[in-house]
Amino acid sequence: MRALRHSSRHEWLVAGCLLILLALVASAIAGGMPNAELIPAQLQATLDQRGTAPSISADGQALLVDGGPGDTVARMHFTLPARTQRSDPWVVWVERKPVERLQLAREEWHSVEHGFFRPDPDDGPLPTGYVFALPYDWQGEVDLEIRAAGGMPVVLRPRVIGNAEAWRVERQGVAISATIYASLFTLALLALALFSAARDRLFMTLFGCATLTLLTFSAVNGHLYQVQGLRWLAGWGVQGLLALQFLLCASLPQLLLRYAGTRRAHPATARAIDIACIVMAALAAVCLLDLQPLARWLQSLAMVARGVAALACLWLVFDAARRRIPMGWPLATLAVLTIAASVARRLMLHGYLDNFPWLRSGDQLALAGAMAILAVGVINRISDYRDQRDRDQLARLDSERRMQREAARSDLNATLQSKLRSCSEGDIEWTAFHQLLEFLVPLVRAEKAVVLARGYHGQDVQVAVPAVGRAGAEALVGKRELSLKRHAANGIPLQQPVTVGDGGGVAMEALVPLPIRAPAWGVLLLERAGGEGFTTDELALAGEFVRLALVHVDQALTAIQLRRSAELDALTGTFNRRTIDQWLVRSFGEAERDGRPISVLFVDMDHFKAINDKYGHACGDHCLRVVAQGLRAALGDDDLLGRYGGEEFIAVLPARGGAAARMVGEQLRGDIERLALEWEDQVLGLTVSVGVATRLRDEDPRDTIDRADKALYAAKRGGRNRVHVAPAVFS
Repeated sequence: MRALRHSSRHEWLVAGCLLILLALVASAIAGGMPNAELIPAQLQATLDQRGTAPSISADGQALLVDGGPGDTVARMHFTLPARTQRSDPWVVWVERKPVERLQLAREEWHSVEHGFFRPDPDDGPLPTGYVFALPYDWQGEVDLEIRAAGGMPVVLRPRVIGNAEAWRVERQGVAISATIYASLFTLALLALALFSAARDRLFMTLFGCATLTLLTFSAVNGHLYQVQGLRWLAGWGVQGLLALQFLLCASLPQLLLRYAGTRRAHPATARAIDIACIVMAALAAVCLLDLQPLARWLQSLAMVARGVAALACLWLVFDAARRRIPMGWPLATLAVLTIAASVARRLMLHGYLDNFPWLRSGDQLALAGAMAILAVGVINRISDYRDQRDRDQLARLDSERRMQREAARSDLNATLQSKLRSCSEGDIEWTAFHQLLEFLVPLVRAEKAVVLARGYHGQDVQVAVPAVGRAGAEALVGKRELSLKRHAANGIPLQQPVTVGDGGGVAMEALVPLPIRAPAWGVLLLERAGGEGFTTDELALAGEFVRLALVHVDQALTAIQLRRSAELDALTGTFNRRTIDQWLVRSFGEAERDGRPISVLFVDMDHFKAINDKYGHACGDHCLRVVAQGLRAALGDDDLLGRYGGEEFIAVLPARGGAAARMVGEQLRGDIERLALEWEDQVLGLTVSVGVATRLRDEDPRDTIDRADKALYAAKRGGRNRVHVAPAVFS
């Protein structure tokens, strides 16, 4: 509602400025040209050749010319004052109306014959009326005969005035007509320019309507036929005038239909108006056929067309004002004034109103002003186009920004999946946060960014972009860890101005908490120079990227744990049998390729069943764990240890032959024998038996394991707690 009230004030302001400008022009023209002093003249009816008398107005000053084939004749009586040396010549001035022939006569004297469609070059530019100069020596009682013929039914009001006053009236009419024509011509050019810029057919309709109004007004005023290149239009005579009027009555509703968008709001009414306009256009075509028998009918239909067009236009502008179309109410006001001015002009011609210059052209001035107001309303379409363009541009930028962010989100997702898969367990958090900052900083236009996490998966992580040293990172965080921890606990992003540098510069800092489980906490710090803050979308994007990074960290750690659970024995923490088998295949292949030896040790706990039976399975599990730790401690970093089943362990010794493998086996046996293992305050003595087998040439892992297993059983049969090396072939 506030926007509508503002728009309404804007419309009335524009309309008021236009009306003030028009009033200033009108006052400037009228101020320099006072009304002429009239000599009263009376008209008397005279029988014409057909034996009929013309119609005279009640005040005896107006003559109705019926436009028939014969002459309309009337007597004109007036009294001229006595002449002096300084007296101005007297003239009879008659407003310019569409008659074929107009002449004054008295006994032996005949005036120049004037015709509407045959303009006299001596009339000057844009003549307003017919000027008949009276003989200079006339004075006293004068009776003149006025003859008019052809044309269309009009009302003539001859006036007897001084020659100077007549030319003042003419100049006044020239000024008014020039104002109207210039306004319409300017509107037509403006509409054409706007059409070339906006390609909206409404502007072309405005151009056509303004041009047609200019042609119609100039034809009705008789000025069109004074243009050198357009005098041929006079050949149509009255029929040409009627054709222009029909076309104007058809074009004005069409312009208002497009301006007000009535076809969408009232389709049925718009169709009815369209049909009426088509009928008017067809009547204009009939007029151009110049069918004289239809002239009377066409003149009557022209009056009906003007009434229908006026009612249609009035309804359209009031409907537009009701629907708050731009400039609707000012246009409705001007439409009412136009109709009122047309009615006032008719009343003036019939003697009901005084003859005033502005009444003679008031309807044309009002219509020109209405078209100017309409042009302002139509030009508002440019503002709509600009707003639509701005909305489209913002939507396009927003779409591009979302696409860019979606692409960055997708790239970050792919990068985290790729990099975290190959990361060691201790580097996963740092790598994820570093990638987060690399992708986020360009999108939110931050100059500095830090991710600070404490106790996250048991680690303290601090990552800064651009990369700075430890001192630089500490400077960014400083002594703020307590306040940052409090803010992280709130879980709500915020931003605040901060002072940076020694010069006291101002920057905006955004703090985005990391949604991690307490007691761990973390926060993302973004810093941007200047006073421009981070937008809600930027903070939301930062929070989304943070959540994405945390999800990938959790997934990577979970994958490692799952991989461990799939590879390791749950009880002893050593590799399980499936993993050992896979490593054996790989290690044997590398040994075959590199030509290096590889040995396998089978380790079995002695009397393990007796321990389970005597102390229980809990004690047995404890023994297994302790033995596994002892075996692992005795092996090298490149050696593999796994639980092969029950109380059996297997060790894979890459790059070691039989002698070295036997030494390792003895070390394993001795370390386990020396273990001080207690269970419920009882010392348990544990020993192991070890079978050793070294890969033979072209031997696969299964055969080597089989020989190591047989060597183990040989050690068992030999008394346990010993190492036995498998021969190449068991007997």
